[in-house]
Formats: sequence, C-alpha cells, structure tokens
Amino acid sequence: MKKVVLLVASFATIGLSAQTKSFKTSSKATFEVGNMIFNTVEGSISGARGTAEYEDGILMAISGTLDATTIKSGNDTRDAHLKEKEEFFNTGKTPRIDFTAKEVIFVGKSSGVTTYKLKGSLTLRGVSNDIEIEVQETSENHLISTFTVNRDQWGLGEGYPGAVIAKEVEVKVDIHLE
Repeated sequence: MKKVVLLVASFATIGLSAQTKSFKTSSKATFEVGNMIFNTVEGSISGARGTAEYEDGILMAISGTLDATTIKSGNDTRDAHLKEKEEFFNTGKTPRIDFTAKEVIFVGKSSGVTTYKLKGSLTLRGVSNDIEIEVQETSENHLISTFTVNRDQWGLGEGYPGAVIAKEVEVKVDIHLE
C-alpha cells in the first residue's frame, strides 16, 4: 500500500512541475539591415503570440508568431512597401511570421542566465526553413535571442541586390512570459 501511495504522489508531483506560459503582448522582434551600403534601417514587429513549455523550470518547447502587418521602420512609405509588395512580406497573403522549435537543448546556466539552443522552423512569406538560434533566459519569464537571417533563404527582397538591401538581417527577439 505504501508503494502505491508513493507512486501516486510521484505522478502528482510530476504533473505539477510542467508549466505552459504565454507570450505577453509586450513581446516583439526588432531588426537591423544595411540599406544602400552606408545606411542601416532599424525596425520592429509586434503582435506576438505564443507559448513556452517548462518542466522543472527548464524550457522544453516554444513556438510563436508575429504579426507582419505591424512592421515599423521609421518610414511610412518603406513600411507600406515591406507590408504590401510580393517580394517582401506580402501581408495580404501571408500576415504572420512563425517559429516552432523542433528541439530545445539546455546549454547551461551561468551568472543567473540560462542558455538554450533552439533548432526549429522559421516561416516568412509562407516559406519555411530550418534555423538554429541561441536563446537566453535572463530572468524568470524573460527570454531574448539575437540571430542573423539570410533574407535570400526566404526570398525576402527578391531581386534587390546586396548593395541596396544587405543579405544579412540582424534580428533580436524579446519575449516576456506570463
């Protein structure tokens, strides 16, 4: 009888250690990309939705989406071009940017920061490609990641040479969980 009670208590404890957290609306992505060789365009995309699943305080799964119709770069004409043109985000047809981790690897913890490597799929303009990114949990309920995306892999800005729009786009994702 003691073994059965212990077994039931163990399963109850395991069930309590799993937790799903949702993205807060303050979560967003920012980006920087070279423009016309000498300029850098900075912008943001908001409208984040997603979930992160934890077990015993360790990130086990994460997926999220951004609303591409919220893109802002500090220039209304450029923003409209990025949102509407087929060679860019074409938000009338593909209004979301999606990421789903297929694998989450715990890298380690140092000075209160927990690091993970995510192997997953990033979908831009309806085109999905595998990507690996490093994510840091800087405090409870706060994840950040900085990574580079080669726009050619997603056909983003197709037809625009690297001198006009750099091939590499620096992205920073700032996720707040609740």
